[in-house]
Amino acid sequence: MTLPEYQLAMEAYAIKQTLRREDIAMQAWFNQTVQATKGSDKHPKPRYKNFKEFYNTEEQEDEIRAQFEPDYTSKFITKKREQQLIQERFEELQELKQKRKGGN
Repeated sequence: MTLPEYQLAMEAYAIKQTLRREDIAMQAWFNQTVQATKGSDKHPKPRYKNFKEFYNTEEQEDEIRAQFEPDYTSKFITKKREQQLIQERFEELQELKQKRKGGN
């Protein structure tokens, strides 16, 4: 087996595991929909509106493909990178504010 064949097999295995976890998550989804609520006791509401909110298979597959394919991009990966960048910039802003407070 060549290295590219091995990497492809590893990617396929990882996706297969993701699908298996999806099955497990689906069972958990059915279990939690019976019990999980938010809001008051008088007016309970379900915690998740739909299954995709609970477990997003596409996002999981995108993360796996990104690990194995260097040029791979998707809306989930792009969004995650944007959120990380925003978080980093926010932390930098907080540090600058602390330095200004300490300097005055």
